[in-house]
Formats: sequence, C-alpha cells, structure tokens
Amino acid sequence: MTIDENSLGDYARQQLEAVRRDRRLERGHGAMIDDFGLAVEEAERTRAISRIGLHEIRAAYERERAALDTEGIDGRREQDVQVFWVRAEMARAEIENDYPAINAQALLALNSALDAPVEHLAPAVRDLPFEMQMKKAKEEVPEAARHLTPEVRRKLIAGMQELLKVEELKILKGKGATRYERRLKAAGLDAPQDRPIPDGLDQALKEFGVIRDCLIHRGGRIDPRALELAPSLGSSYKGGDLIRLGGGDYRTYSAAIRCYAAEVIDRLYRRWPGLTDLEERPDLENWRGHHLVDA
Repeated sequence: MTIDENSLGDYARQQLEAVRRDRRLERGHGAMIDDFGLAVEEAERTRAISRIGLHEIRAAYERERAALDTEGIDGRREQDVQVFWVRAEMARAEIENDYPAINAQALLALNSALDAPVEHLAPAVRDLPFEMQMKKAKEEVPEAARHLTPEVRRKLIAGMQELLKVEELKILKGKGATRYERRLKAAGLDAPQDRPIPDGLDQALKEFGVIRDCLIHRGGRIDPRALELAPSLGSSYKGGDLIRLGGGDYRTYSAAIRCYAAEVIDRLYRRWPGLTDLEERPDLENWRGHHLVDA
C-alpha cells in the first residue's frame, strides 16, 4: 500500500495545492470572480481543518492514556499525559458547544468574500463600454495612445458617463440583499423582475449582516439596533446576549452567502454573447441547500 503524493485524488490534490500556494499571490487585482471562489474555499477549508483538528486533539489523549496504561507509569510521562488531557477537555468542550468561534470566523471571511466582488464588479462592468471605446481609440490613433495615461482615461470615462447621465454607483450600505442590489443596479446587474430574491434568502443575509456588525464592533453581543434591523433575530436573542453561532447557523448563513454570490455571478455571465442561454441557474427557492455537504 502506497501512502504519499501519488495516491491523491483530484480533489485532494487541488486542495493541497491551494494550501501550498495560493494563486492569488501570483497575480494582481482584477480576477474578482476567481478571487471570490478562492476566498470561499479558503474559509471553508480552514473551518474544516479546525474541526478535524479538535477531534484529533481529543483522540490524542485517548491514545496517550492507553499507551500509559500499557507501558506503565512514570512521573514525566504522567505529566505529559496530563497536558494531553487538558487539551482534550478544551477540544471536547468546543465540539460540544458546536464550534461557535470557528463558525463565526469562517462566516466573517465568507461575508468579506461576498462584499469584494460586488464592490469591484459593479464599476468594472459599468465602465467596460467606455474602456472598450478607449481601446478602440488607441488602435485607430496609435500616436494618441501615449497620452492616454490612467489618470487621463479616468477623466475621459468620467466625462462620458456624466454626459450620458450614467447612474452613480452606490456604496455598500444597509443589510440584506438591498446592500448589494443598490450598487449592482448602476451596472445593470441588479435582480431581474423574473428572478426576485426570496424573502428567506434576504432575511438570512440581513441577519448575518447585523451579526457581522455585532461581532466586529459590539464585542460579539447583540445590541438593540441589531434587533431593529433584523427583527427575526429576536426569536434567538435579546439585547445584550452573546452571539453563539452553531452548525445550523453556519449552514444557513453560508448557504445564503454562497447562493446570492452565485446569482450575481450568473447575472454577469448572461451579459456576454454566447452565454445568454445558459440553462443551469442558481436555485434561489432552495437557497438553503447551497452549503457544503459536510458543513
């Protein structure tokens, strides 16, 4: 039996290579969709490894204790096993509490991953026709190309947009799908009338939006403002409660983030010739199924 690199399956090899060398390090900013996918994979992978690690720590004590009983007791070995016991107890408690800190950290990373493509895709898509005009101008008048510095290009594009009364991009603000839709609208990437965001998906995005703020700015405690913005959280929390995110919370919020991001990316793809008739689309009505199988 061979246990080494040569025995890796395709998925395991892909995961191992992603850990060894993140391809985001090899390029500049601009590949927003791939960056999003890699950020999501990293968050999910780190969470999975953390959970596996806790189980291994708990099992390590059991192995060391069994070896101690078999090989006999000496003072130094007993002290070492005591350390394994302490670690195992911490791991056991974390497992029984359903990994609240690990879940929170992974969800914060997923939320950040969602913000980034919306932040950067909207201006990139909105400005694309003007960028293409700049490219065409450079090809038709090569001697003018040296004058089209990045600053000049930005001013020209801004001037054309002002002349054509192109809608101004909104900053990411608010909670739920509205946080993203208002910015996407100026780029023509907002929700089409025949694919509205389901209320449940919007509610989940809204809930984690206020949870995110409380985790970052309120010491992890629900404040009255959070309950005003997401009243549905009132069934689980009251003002001042410490946020504890279990596995069920993780599956719900990670599914919401992943599904909504897939919908935005799908809208982008359908703008390009040859991709307008893509058959498979994100299942918005069954958005809860968008979490990882083992999440």
